[in-house]
Order: sequence, then structure tokens, then C-alpha cells
Amino acid sequence: MRTLAALARHWEARKKYVHRIDWALYIYNRLLRKLHQLPLPGRHSVAGIVLKGHQNLFYLRLGTTDWLVLEEIFEAGEYAFVGECLRNVARIVDLGANAGFSLRYWHELFPRANILAVEPDPGNCCLCLRNSKAAKFEHQVTLVPACVGAHRRQVQLTGREEWAYHMQDSNGNGAATVEVVPLIDLLETHAKGETIDLLKCDIEGAEAELFRDCHTWIGRVNAIVIELHPPYSIDEFRANLWEAGANFEVVKQLRTKHLPVVLMRRQT
Repeated sequence: MRTLAALARHWEARKKYVHRIDWALYIYNRLLRKLHQLPLPGRHSVAGIVLKGHQNLFYLRLGTTDWLVLEEIFEAGEYAFVGECLRNVARIVDLGANAGFSLRYWHELFPRANILAVEPDPGNCCLCLRNSKAAKFEHQVTLVPACVGAHRRQVQLTGREEWAYHMQDSNGNGAATVEVVPLIDLLETHAKGETIDLLKCDIEGAEAELFRDCHTWIGRVNAIVIELHPPYSIDEFRANLWEAGANFEVVKQLRTKHLPVVLMRRQT
């Protein structure tokens, strides 16, 4: 029964795509994910697809988590409540921009907004740029290839999947490293004196370090949408904001995911 339900769901998914080849790529991507140990052709190659209701191509890597992120944002509505609750957003900071699908979503909601995007993985950064160029708003995006944290240092990225890299302090073993940059430094360099209308944070657990030391910049932020990763809880998150002198309230919380996605807005 579960197999039949899955087949029916994948057949129904063809309605989401403009071209049959897009749906065929969707099916092949599922196959690559399921048979991840087999050397099937096309794995990690970049494909361009068109979703119904969207004029421009979305670029993603076959056999990776890219399609899952695309579905979370544009099908499951992971950030749908942001557009329902916020207006007149002119400056967005996107921490953990991944392949750039969240940037595309913000641009659709707030087409005049400028976006500071931070993403540590080089492969994800390439797709970020490609996806913003495909939708013709790359001039509104500043992409910083780095991690964000409380203090500067070099770290290594760990994790096997493109949507779940974690920071690990460098052990000097010669592996590639990425710089951790404090958020206040990023803001001073790329958004000096600006108010942050929306701060999006999905950084795979590094949010605990970030918000435990946020007093230098949190006063510039009006709203936060964040995915919280255990053991960092919403109660600890709210306590860290309060300790930094910031009064935020929970506006919406997405409860359909195993990890909570919360929208907080500053109280005046």
C-alpha cells in the first residue's frame, strides 16, 4: 500500500512542472537518491527545471538534497507565513542560503529587497549565484562564502548532504577550511547603518553560538525566521534574545516539520 501511495504521489507530481522532461528529472532524482550507492549517470550534474507558476529556471544538482529544499520552500510552504505577517521588507539577511531557493522565495515576496546571503559551501554558493541570475535579481544579492558565528576562526564543514553541513573547529589536518565571520562584521561591511527587516537563520545548530552573543547587532533586527536544531530550544532562544536586551514575540510557528521553524517579530 505504501508503494502504491508513493507511485500515485509521484504521478500526481507531474502537474507541478511545465515540461515533461522536468517531471522525468524529478523521477530520476528520486531514483538517484534511493539508489545512492550505485554509480548511475548524471549524479551531481546540474539541471534546470521550470515549476508551474514560475517563469524562470530553477537550477539544482541531481541526486542531492537540492530537490528536497526546493519542495520544502515552494511546495510545502516552509516560509509561507512570512509573507502573511511582514510588509515593506527592504533588507534581508539570509544565513544558510544553501542553493539559493530561499533567495528566490524572498525575491518573489519582496521584489525590491536587497539580500545579504551567507553560505559556506562552495558548491551551494555556485548554485546560489546561478539561481539568482536565472531570476534576474543578482544585482540585489550580496553573497558571502563563509560561516557565521560569534568570533572569527577557521572551521571545517562536516556532513554528507548539501542541506546539512555543520561547523567543526579545524584540527590542522590539511583539509579545506572556511572562515567564520561574526555577524556584526558582515553587517558593518555589507549593510552598514541599515535596519534588517528580516533575518533568516538556518545554520544547522550554529544558531546557538550566534544568539548567545547577539547583543552587538540584535537591535538592528526587526523580524527573525529561524529553524531551531536540538538541543537549542525555543525557550533558550527567547532567553538569549531577552538577555541581549531584545524583546521579540513569536508570531507564527511551523509545526509540520520535525524541526521547528519560528517567526519572531520585535515588540516596540
